[in-house]
Amino acid sequence: MNNRNPEATITIPVDLYDPGEFLACCGLLELTHRLTPAGQRARGWFEETDAPNHRFLISAFNNDDPLTFEKTILPLMKCTITDKNPDSKEGPVLLGHPFNIILDWRSPFPQNGTIKTFAGQQDLFKIVTVLHKAVSDVKLDEISERTILSFRKPTEKEVTAFSVEKAENVLDSGFSMDIQKNRLFRRTRVFLEYLALIGAQRFCPQTGEDRLSRIYFAWRTPLTVHLAAIAASTFMGPLRQKGFIFRMYERDMNGRYKGFASARAL
Repeated sequence: MNNRNPEATITIPVDLYDPGEFLACCGLLELTHRLTPAGQRARGWFEETDAPNHRFLISAFNNDDPLTFEKTILPLMKCTITDKNPDSKEGPVLLGHPFNIILDWRSPFPQNGTIKTFAGQQDLFKIVTVLHKAVSDVKLDEISERTILSFRKPTEKEVTAFSVEKAENVLDSGFSMDIQKNRLFRRTRVFLEYLALIGAQRFCPQTGEDRLSRIYFAWRTPLTVHLAAIAASTFMGPLRQKGFIFRMYERDMNGRYKGFASARAL
C-alpha cells in the first residue's frame, strides 16, 4: 500500500472514461460520509492501475470498526424513501435513516442542472422508487465491490441516463425509451444509476467551452466529501488530479432527455 494513503476499506474498479461511473464513486463516498462520525469522516481517492483501468478507494472507520462495502450497501437497500413534496416532479426526496440524504433537483438545488439527464414526463420520486426497488431486491451475495457498477436488473423504463451506454443506445435506436413506458424493458446498471444520482447532488462537473461539454477531475489524494466535491470540478495541482472531458447528448428531438458520452483525458 502507498504509505501516503490510509488503509482502504472499500475498493471499486472504475472506468474513469465513463462519467457515470465517476459520479457513482462520488455517490458511494457520500454514503460512507453519512455513516462515519464527525471527526472521523470517510476519505476517498482514485488510483490509476494499468490504463484505462482505475480504482476508487475509500477509507472509512467508525472508531476502530472498518466500514466495508457490505456495511455501506446494505443500509442503502433497506433505507426508506419519502416524497417530501408530491406537488413537485423535481423533489425533494428523502433517503432516510441512516443516511438522511435529500435529493432535490429544483432550481437552484443543487448546482447540477448542467448534468441533469431526465426531464419532461419523468418524476424524481418515481425515478428513485424504481431504482430503490431494483437495488432492494438484490441479494448481497449477487454483488461485490468488483461488480457493483456493472450489475444489471430489468427496469420498465429509462430511469436516469448517467451510464454512457444510454446515450450510445439511443443514437443507435433513433428514439428515447423514456416515452416507451410499459412497452419496453431493459437491463439497467441500477447501482451505477442510483449512486450517480446521489453523487450528482453534491458533485458537479464544470461546463466546458460549449453548452454541452463537461469537465471533471479524478483526485488522487484522500479527501473527505466536502473537499472532494471541490476537487471534482476544479483543478488543484497538489491533489494530483487527472482531468476528463465529455459531451452531453440530447436523447430526443426536443432536447428534453440527455445522456453522457464517453470521456477523453485532458
